Amino acid sequence: MIFIFSDFGINGPYSGTMRSVVMRGAPTVPVCDLMVDAPDRNPKAASYLLAALMREFKPGDVVLAVVDPGVGSARKGVVVNCDGVSFVGPDNGLFEMIIRRGTDVSMNTIDWQPDDPSASFHGRDIFAPVAAMIATDTSFAARPLAIDDRHAAAKDWPDQLEEVIYIDTYGNLMTGMMPPKEVGHVKVKGEVVGPARTFSDVKVGQGFHYRNSIGLCEIAVNCGRADQKYDAQIGTAVSIV
Repeated sequence: MIFIFSDFGINGPYSGTMRSVVMRGAPTVPVCDLMVDAPDRNPKAASYLLAALMREFKPGDVVLAVVDPGVGSARKGVVVNCDGVSFVGPDNGLFEMIIRRGTDVSMNTIDWQPDDPSASFHGRDIFAPVAAMIATDTSFAARPLAIDDRHAAAKDWPDQLEEVIYIDTYGNLMTGMMPPKEVGHVKVKGEVVGPARTFSDVKVGQGFHYRNSIGLCEIAVNCGRADQKYDAQIGTAVSIV
């Protein structure tokens, strides 16, 4: 399969046009829109989220991942091969947690370009065609890149990000860290939140934290919105107490 992970959203032409390039280039390969609302122009937060979604991929899959506020700059385009899965996108830290947590990892810079690529839409003009070429075993111009030569600033990011990295449609606060190993509490905006296994284990309106379906620590409110209750947004600090 080809999975698409982006911060493009559903409005405007961006998600649709990038997807159309993939489908034209690899018409027999299933395409899945995994996420089109990844953290907005935030490769750091998106890196932790993408790594948590690794469970969805199988060897041979291609992941077209575009959270690219530096599009058109000197940042490289890369293919990261991690445990049999190919990730295509910008070298801006987006793949840092994938690289760090993988066991068999290699990288290549993308040298292939179309005749007249847009300076502001490499997702459509470079990364989508390359994803389709990988999925159809078509060769393209690329060079090996040493893992140590990846995006430098991302190397200093923590293994666990004690911040909100995503807020879903229900207002649940997904963090970039694993749940506490012991039955403990987390703190958000000065409020201490206790653990529960699932929503119905607490009273309606009560907040709790739990291990979510992709293994991350998430803060929720039973039949309510945690983002409103805790006045939280992407980037809000969360700590284990």
